[in-house]
Amino acid sequence: MKARLALVGALALSLAGPALAQPPAPLKMSLDYDGTLYPLNLVPVKVLVVHAEGHSTPGGFGANISMKSYGILRALKRVDIDAESQGRTGEDGQAYPGAFSYIHHDGKRVRHVHVNWSRADVQVASTPPYFDLGKPPATLAQKLAATDPLTQFVRVAVAAGPQAICRGPDRFFDGKQLYELDFGHAEPANLTSDDKSMGLTHGAECTIRFTEVAGFKPKPPDQRNQGLTSPITMVFGQMGADGPWVVANIHADTVIGHANIALKRVSVSGQRPKP
Repeated sequence: MKARLALVGALALSLAGPALAQPPAPLKMSLDYDGTLYPLNLVPVKVLVVHAEGHSTPGGFGANISMKSYGILRALKRVDIDAESQGRTGEDGQAYPGAFSYIHHDGKRVRHVHVNWSRADVQVASTPPYFDLGKPPATLAQKLAATDPLTQFVRVAVAAGPQAICRGPDRFFDGKQLYELDFGHAEPANLTSDDKSMGLTHGAECTIRFTEVAGFKPKPPDQRNQGLTSPITMVFGQMGADGPWVVANIHADTVIGHANIALKRVSVSGQRPKP
């Protein structure tokens, strides 16, 4: 799951003199992305539509995403996924995974997966069940140290700044496959006129290297990249002067051409929580 999204945790009430201060409005976000493939020497084609939403809850967050594939991507590898995540916000302001569920239509079957994180265990239920957990399968220690993809982009939304987003390697677990995204150093980036018209400011970017870790079919090390032939570049910006951070663009070269996922619409209300 490579799709990108964002959201929050909640702040407590505080007293201002003798009067009770109003709590900050919960943060709510809605984002739409279009994915375009530029096949070698061919006309660009739309291959993916992504809709994501998120909201804060007392002490935590909720998020959901829907991805639908089209055209050549659907013919080669159908990517139709509906996923949701709920988690908690730690005392450090960091988002931590709780429950992650998704439905994947891959053209052959419909799979329902539910992953539940506790402090000492990670429980997975899949219908139909997984009969092969990969070589090697993910260990409990690896699962506990990983997060689900939606929780990661909650972390993006509430980050203190670009370097807190592009902070080195993070690992992700989706119920079977565990992979690593190594975020490079953040650099300033130019936002497009469309990005700016949606309210994005403070553009930044970093490269991301994808590596399969566990739960995949055995492959030589140089083939554990899901068809990517270049690092991923992620461009992001902040909504207004002090709003949440939002992924504006993700692009990379693949074996079937250059892939680009771009933000098309974003709606934000409420306040970004601070650590």
